Amino acid sequence: MLRWTRQAWRGIARPFQLSLRYKLMLLMVLIAVLPLSLVTLFATNTTKKSLATEVIRSNESRMEWASKYFDEKFDQLQAVSYSLLLDNTLFPNANGGPVQGAGAPSFVNQYTLDRLKSLYSANNKNIAQIALYLKSQDRLYVVDKDAGVSTDQLKTPQADWGEIGRTHDSLNLLLNNGKNTFSIVRSMNRFSDREVLGGVMLEVRWKMMNSVLDMVHSEANSEVFVADADGNVMYNPYGERITTDKETVKAALSGPDGPGYAESKRGFLFYQPSVSGQVWIVKFIPIAYVTEGASSTLNFSLFTALAFAIVAIAASVLIAYVTTRPIIRLTKSMKAVEIQNFEVDIREPRSDEIGTLERRFNSMLGRIKELIQTEYKATIEKRTAQVKAMQAQINPHFLHNALQAIGGIALSRHVPEINDHVRAISDLFRYAIRMKSDLVTVADELEHVENYLHIQKLRFQSMIGVRIEADEDCLGCRIPKFSLQPIVENCFFHGLEGKMDAWTIAIRVEKVLDEIEIDIADNGAGIPDARLAEIRRRLSQPADGPEHGDGMGMSNVNARIKLLFGEEYGLFVSSEAGKGTTVKLLIPAIEEGETE
Repeated sequence: MLRWTRQAWRGIARPFQLSLRYKLMLLMVLIAVLPLSLVTLFATNTTKKSLATEVIRSNESRMEWASKYFDEKFDQLQAVSYSLLLDNTLFPNANGGPVQGAGAPSFVNQYTLDRLKSLYSANNKNIAQIALYLKSQDRLYVVDKDAGVSTDQLKTPQADWGEIGRTHDSLNLLLNNGKNTFSIVRSMNRFSDREVLGGVMLEVRWKMMNSVLDMVHSEANSEVFVADADGNVMYNPYGERITTDKETVKAALSGPDGPGYAESKRGFLFYQPSVSGQVWIVKFIPIAYVTEGASSTLNFSLFTALAFAIVAIAASVLIAYVTTRPIIRLTKSMKAVEIQNFEVDIREPRSDEIGTLERRFNSMLGRIKELIQTEYKATIEKRTAQVKAMQAQINPHFLHNALQAIGGIALSRHVPEINDHVRAISDLFRYAIRMKSDLVTVADELEHVENYLHIQKLRFQSMIGVRIEADEDCLGCRIPKFSLQPIVENCFFHGLEGKMDAWTIAIRVEKVLDEIEIDIADNGAGIPDARLAEIRRRLSQPADGPEHGDGMGMSNVNARIKLLFGEEYGLFVSSEAGKGTTVKLLIPAIEEGETE
């Protein structure tokens, strides 16, 4: 797996290692996209933090105002209880004097009920029940929507008034009844000795606090409720199930006194004490609200970042492509020159630094072409001079022997053969000095060789046998002048000289596909391996320097063929010691009149 991963990584990285274009594209994309991505991430985090800060700040303010309004409404309820506690008719001895006994005037009962009914009628939207305990009467007066009664049963679910009347303790309680109501319980104590004279209990509907809680319930998915100091929910006006854990609320409320908030992964928990810390206004905002609130801004930022990233990538790729295009063009031109293709002149060079390179490349390419033309012409002229020099050479020994032989025949015989020999010599010299073209037909070259061999037969008589075979379709093809005679001459000088047996020279001309093969073979002494290797080496190298000795003829022929037709053509020598030598001459099959 690791090996496959490394190979895949190398395959991906390879184009960037080999191409400047890909490197430039990657660099420009990183320069364009990386800062944009970092800015987008920074903006996203900043937006979330800003929104969270705004949520905290605004809700702390709402919670503070809600607590003040809650206290104001509670003060309104306290005013109802104070109106009863400060009534001198109900509590005539509040400032001193003994408490009246149970035998007090009977009109007190009726006054008390009427007083309670009056208060209830004035506040029945908020108050469900009013109860008044008079220790002087040792009775409890209760008024609600159904009726007003007095009873000597002093124990109620909210308080045991009989027990309270026997103490000197002040009582001021807020109790939750669990049926969308709560009770305010207050005792009436004499100022001088704090003796309990009576008390008031107001059963209040929680809905009177709805307007206060609505101020806080500003987010649709938030939870707002009233809780006691132990985290128990006292009132939830919105009927939703409270998801906030009781222990979490209790832990938050058990901290230092005062308002605050707690932040967690689930959201924000705000808490605000009210009614002197007897109740707490609690609000929980899920973290999803912050995320959803920032989603539109975040989506817009991400969309904008993505759009700019796409534009930046496209622009980077385009700029890198345009910038590197002349470099790629120049590189392709240089590679073409490496394979000897010089027709790659760059037109309309640029005017910048790359344009300077292009102009210098054009200048260099033109100079190379000039040098090649100069070298080619010099080589042609050199080869032509060598051919002319070779044409002008007449071997004195050969001429002497030939003329001596002809003279001997002339002295000993008066026969027509002399005419044949003289004609052969005449044709030989005439062919040598004819310089109309460097290329002749295979037929002309073979005729020249036959004249040469005719003279050699005059010297060696019956010792030499000659066999010439040529395909008819090869005779009209073109061959460099003086290509065969130097090779045949080498047969006499190096192959047959000193051989006592009969000499044989065989010349075979045939066409193989689009090439002409001419084999010149002798049955001479052959060539030793070391000498054969040296000859092949010299034939495989350019013959630019002057040649001397017996190698001049074959090297010149080989060099001229390669120069005229290409490096794949020329002379190929094979030999075996004691059995003879074969020289193969390979040229293209070009008919007379065709383009060379």
